[in-house]
Amino acid sequence: MAFFLQRENLDIFRVNGELLLLVILRIWIKPLHRRWFLFLAFSLYLTELIYAIYEGFIRSYYLLEPVFYNDFFLFADGGSFLFHSMTFSVTTYLTGGLLLTVLVGSLFWLNRLLFWDIPTGQLSKASRLAVTGLGIAALISVAAVKGEVGGLETAVSSITVKINQNIQLSKVAKAEADQFDSQYLAQYYQFIRQDLREKPDVYLIFLESYGSVLYKRGDFYQTYVKLLGELQSKLADDDWATASTRSLSPTWGGGSWLSYTSTLTGLRLDSHAQYLAMFNRYVHEPFPLITNYLRSQGYGSYWLSPNSDVLNDIEWQRYKSFYGVDEWLRYPDLNYHGPLFGWGPSPPDQYSLNYSYEHINNTSSEPHVFFFITQNSHYPWTPLPEVVPAWQTLNDAPPVTPPPTQRQPIEIMRQEYLASIEYELNMVVDFIVKEADEDDIFVLIGDHQPARVARYADGWDTPVHIISQDEKLVNAFADYGFVPGLYTRSREPTIHHEGFYSLFMRLFLEQYGQNPDNLPAYWPDGVPLS
Repeated sequence: MAFFLQRENLDIFRVNGELLLLVILRIWIKPLHRRWFLFLAFSLYLTELIYAIYEGFIRSYYLLEPVFYNDFFLFADGGSFLFHSMTFSVTTYLTGGLLLTVLVGSLFWLNRLLFWDIPTGQLSKASRLAVTGLGIAALISVAAVKGEVGGLETAVSSITVKINQNIQLSKVAKAEADQFDSQYLAQYYQFIRQDLREKPDVYLIFLESYGSVLYKRGDFYQTYVKLLGELQSKLADDDWATASTRSLSPTWGGGSWLSYTSTLTGLRLDSHAQYLAMFNRYVHEPFPLITNYLRSQGYGSYWLSPNSDVLNDIEWQRYKSFYGVDEWLRYPDLNYHGPLFGWGPSPPDQYSLNYSYEHINNTSSEPHVFFFITQNSHYPWTPLPEVVPAWQTLNDAPPVTPPPTQRQPIEIMRQEYLASIEYELNMVVDFIVKEADEDDIFVLIGDHQPARVARYADGWDTPVHIISQDEKLVNAFADYGFVPGLYTRSREPTIHHEGFYSLFMRLFLEQYGQNPDNLPAYWPDGVPLS
């Protein structure tokens, strides 16, 4: 019986309740043999198709329930960025428009074949009763599963139920975004009044798509663990101590800004609507995130965004204000003229990181906090640069083959993904060993799982590494599930991204603050939004 109610295998042999109802009405009621009924049926089908594409994207790419309120802002901002970055010709747009018109026309013809051209009047009474019986069975199925009829597993789907559920979730999402209260949050950030007696430079480096799938897939694990061992030895030989764990990210497969903003602010932001609520509130006044606290202690705040697609200056200024950035290094600031890679596209991360480091140290003597999210490990993971002995030579490298326009087989994609992570980890460790000062602190953290090569069963957690020559600081993370080295032994995450803010500041102030006996509390699940 369960087979006719819900099936976990997600096969395509499902029944749509609304379309089945229209078929039943069509074969029994003669007044419905009119053209307006054809347009009604096609409109319903087109609505179902568009919603299915939208739902499929949200569920497969972000592993989330579709919620209109959240997804509208996500598509509005993401679409604006996407169209701004595309450089297609007018011919390409016209061809795309023509193909879309042909597709819609073909769908209309198929609907006409189903709802108009078939001579329903010639159907026998037995055939009509059989179709009607199927409709009754579908209604029983809907009644049996009740509120779960909008789920993917149900044998009979209903666009009406799905949209209603989406609307209800949207109301909840809006209420969560509206409850954001900055005055309420202030009580959790009183530690910002504490001063530092030592001011080591801090590097917050997010590794794009660096997910725990590397531990959970056989074709990744052996190569990845071997690489970690090699890099660990390289760091140890240069007196760098390391501690690692895995952290539960608030997002899966995308939405990097939700991941790193949750980490920097100590607030769990798992939707774009929540992010915008905080962004709009604090774009004109400082939020007590990690960078702003360190700025209050005399640090300079530097961010690196080497993506060659340049937003307008007004938008960048808003981001600078929100994240507490003194200088935001962008592609035009990097003096780069070599080949570009992958997403953006962008210069080699080795060049961008080293150039920024040299620029900061040549222009300022103050301690600094530096933020960077890598670009070369962003999909499509090809082409990839190489780690070279002298990063300056990358400016004179030969042209590279552009990424393929067609989606690669999954086996090739997995190889390219793993190669991108190998590149990023080798690149960062090479930078630390060659360039970093002995008092520098590095936080390496993955933003989310790689959507196209990870499975839902791989979870939401990402690796986190603390690297410093201050062994006392590194060892202090052991009380929170971190283990020595770059390899994380635990099968489950021991921290959350949104909990890292309070954890890091607690241990940072314990080691470098003037009042180590008065430490801020650790909020493992992040500070409550209200």
